[in-house]
Amino acid sequence: MYILTLNCGSSSIKGKLFSLPSKEARLEAVAKITVLSIGASGDRVHVVVKWLDSRTDDVDEIMGDGGEVEHRHIFPVILKHILASGIEEDAVKYITHRIVHGGMNKRSLRVTTEDSHELEQMAALSRFAPLHNHHAVLCVRACLESVPNSTQLLYFDTLFHQTLPPEAYTYALPPSNVPLTIPLRKYGFHGLSYSSIVHQLGQHTNTSPEALNLVVAHLGSGASACCIRAGKSIDTTMGLTPLEGLVGGTRTGNIDPTAILHHTPDYAADAGLHGMSVTRGEWVMNRESGLAALAGTPNFGTITAKVFGVVGLNGAKDEAEKARMRLAYDVFLDRVMGFVTQYIAKLLAQVPLRSVQLVFSGGIGENSAHLRRDVLGRLSWLGATVSDANETRRGGAVRRISANDSRLAAWVVETDEEGWCAQMAREDMGI
Repeated sequence: MYILTLNCGSSSIKGKLFSLPSKEARLEAVAKITVLSIGASGDRVHVVVKWLDSRTDDVDEIMGDGGEVEHRHIFPVILKHILASGIEEDAVKYITHRIVHGGMNKRSLRVTTEDSHELEQMAALSRFAPLHNHHAVLCVRACLESVPNSTQLLYFDTLFHQTLPPEAYTYALPPSNVPLTIPLRKYGFHGLSYSSIVHQLGQHTNTSPEALNLVVAHLGSGASACCIRAGKSIDTTMGLTPLEGLVGGTRTGNIDPTAILHHTPDYAADAGLHGMSVTRGEWVMNRESGLAALAGTPNFGTITAKVFGVVGLNGAKDEAEKARMRLAYDVFLDRVMGFVTQYIAKLLAQVPLRSVQLVFSGGIGENSAHLRRDVLGRLSWLGATVSDANETRRGGAVRRISANDSRLAAWVVETDEEGWCAQMAREDMGI
């Protein structure tokens, strides 16, 4: 039996294929799937299936209808390579999907060819996460068509934040005069990542989730932070949509809401995206802002390489570019520090400092030692200290980076949303 996990982004698909030979066996990842640059008109999209037993990777290059590859074109290609490896179609029993916005749903959803009506509910929620939910729903439909005997399991990023208290999720808005798909409130995202981190850190430290008090900074092209008390979310930076909170690769994060009215006078006009209801203002704030707007690139590695001298400078033009990137770095660091200190203070009102731990995750959190050192350096007033030996140690999904005598323990945890979805599928289906 196999479980396939899929994670659809706005222009990418990530996934893993897990083998489960028997009910007593452990889940084993056998393949990793990566697809980038989906939807870029004129570009050929590479579908890479990396087999983890060291056999040759499968790489496919596809061009969609009218020169544009869409998410619906991708899954048949992925399935082709899985079947070519000798795996029978009926052996792929379950396919999990990370769904960014689940609205008020308090449980995961199960979808089959005979019962797919709840997909319409997910499509309706696309208005609140148009760059994610829309593509994920298309991917679910493609899976139902290509593997009709499989069961689709939908896991929501918002589920982990169902424990938010009213004072954390309530917006100070008057009642709306128009019908609403869902209440206008904070929902929070990256919940599958936070669930994975609580599980991994608990296992690593032999600590039950109920004993974990964490401030987690999930820092990547999409960035958020979460305040976790006794293993449960009590506050998080993202809100009704993923736009609220931290600066992202292309997202503004928190700004004065009226700024977009002045920046983009036609903010309410349709952005003209095929199949998606997105206004011009939403597009600017979600896709044209953030680090990309400040530094000219959303790539944090490129920014730090220029700022910290890994890439050489050549004249005044490079100096000006470095200044832009330095500002982008400082803005990102400032926003991270603001929420990290806020959440530490929120926990310290309830628990002693010795029980609070700081976790870095996501592509930036896991890979940028510069950022981690700057964050911990600004927390020295709490007694936070970095261990050079721990910080430079490589290997392991969970590693401590703070000194052994640091009053605030700090960790790097490699988030594994796909692995967590596979584990939840196993538990939910009793397999």
